Amino acid sequence: MKSKPLHIKLDQKQDKLKSELNMQDDVVFKQIFIPGYEVSGLFVFVNGTMDYPALNEIVLDLSAAQVETRHPVSIEQLVISKICSVREQDVETYEKAIEHIFDGKTLLFIDGIVNGYVLNLEKEKVRTLGEPSTERVVRGPKLGFIESLQENIGLIRQYSNHPSLIVQQHKFGTMEKREVALIYYEGKASDSLLKEVNKRINEVKATDLQDSGMLEELIEDTALTPFPQIQNTERPDKVLAALQEGRVVIMVDGSPFALMAPTTITMLLQSPDDYYERWVAGSFLRILRYLSLFVTVFLSGIYISLVSFNPGLLPSELAMTIAGTRENVPFPPFVEAIIMEVTIELLREAGIRLPQPIGQTVGLVGGVIIGQAAVQANIVSSLMVIIVSITTITSFTVPQYSFGLAFRALRFGAMIFAAVLGLYGTTLFFIIVISHLSKLTSFQEPYFQPMDFIGKKTWRDAFLRLPKRKKGGDSFEPVRRQNS
Repeated sequence: MKSKPLHIKLDQKQDKLKSELNMQDDVVFKQIFIPGYEVSGLFVFVNGTMDYPALNEIVLDLSAAQVETRHPVSIEQLVISKICSVREQDVETYEKAIEHIFDGKTLLFIDGIVNGYVLNLEKEKVRTLGEPSTERVVRGPKLGFIESLQENIGLIRQYSNHPSLIVQQHKFGTMEKREVALIYYEGKASDSLLKEVNKRINEVKATDLQDSGMLEELIEDTALTPFPQIQNTERPDKVLAALQEGRVVIMVDGSPFALMAPTTITMLLQSPDDYYERWVAGSFLRILRYLSLFVTVFLSGIYISLVSFNPGLLPSELAMTIAGTRENVPFPPFVEAIIMEVTIELLREAGIRLPQPIGQTVGLVGGVIIGQAAVQANIVSSLMVIIVSITTITSFTVPQYSFGLAFRALRFGAMIFAAVLGLYGTTLFFIIVISHLSKLTSFQEPYFQPMDFIGKKTWRDAFLRLPKRKKGGDSFEPVRRQNS
């Protein structure tokens, strides 16, 4: 639409706006009369986005306004005094007026005054603060982010009132403007990291960003990997910990998930529970997660390798037991494993998409019934059901959902290599995964950085959660990066 200046007459403004808005039914035109000055006013806003009590208060103030005899003021001065608390700026063209209307703002026009006034009377529709649904902890804060960017930033400010906490905001999108906030501690985040993050954000040409996951894909180092290179979280305490480590946090309006960069593999395996419980329990749980990852990816492949190619490596009694369970199974171990793994993944996906009470029932009852029926029908062996159940349970121990999802997908690759090359294939696939992880970077930081065993602080927070020092010495801190 070509930019056109506003008319001075109120009725001409109204007719022109209705014409440009194509008579959209959800745009409200509310006229008022200011008796003391004998002029009319016009409020224009989108229905459903308005804080009606605040609007009614302004309408009553203007409708009751009278001309003062001692110190008379102009109608423009009167209006500005009544709306000063909610006034943001003035508009001079129809193009800007329509842009503000669909941005959720309220426009006020007064007959005889060319400019319109942009009022912030928007009533934001957000859910109440509650416990994060994807990152539950036994002990620790039970508060999570919501879909409002300003509420989330306020929550971070509530946790940290340090003046070096910097918030930079950007806007993206052509059809729908979406705000993105870049948050970091000045003096802790390196200049090279800030430069790289700003460069990638400024290069984004997305028409719309509905969630931080869409932005994550646009700014990550490479798309040719199943592993997430940016950590996401719903928890303010994890965000504050990341900021104190010198990392940068990115938040998108409309998304409850904050992005934290750069990211290493050990960060994705850490949980807030590790730091809120005793160090022995935290270290034990962390080691358990590393073992769970190996079991998730390779247990089914090792089973296929031993049964199909290398049964001689098994103890005689165990080999006889496995052979007995597979006596009437018509499929080879690979097909047997694929059937069960795909079935479990389908049940897991169905459990997520269905309503919560039904989903839990389908996941539990469906898995038990299908597994038992498959064994009785001699489609799979009972040992295969046990193995698939173990790998399913271990995949849930990963705190980061997207990271665990990557290893669930890799499990099928390990099974294919094992079915073709046996234990050699399983070993080869392990080497390929480690080599791929070693080459990955997150904002030019090595993805495998804490695995070098060189730095003292590196290894002590990578695999173990050692106790904090009370006095003196080198106090416990998470992994930190040096400013470049």
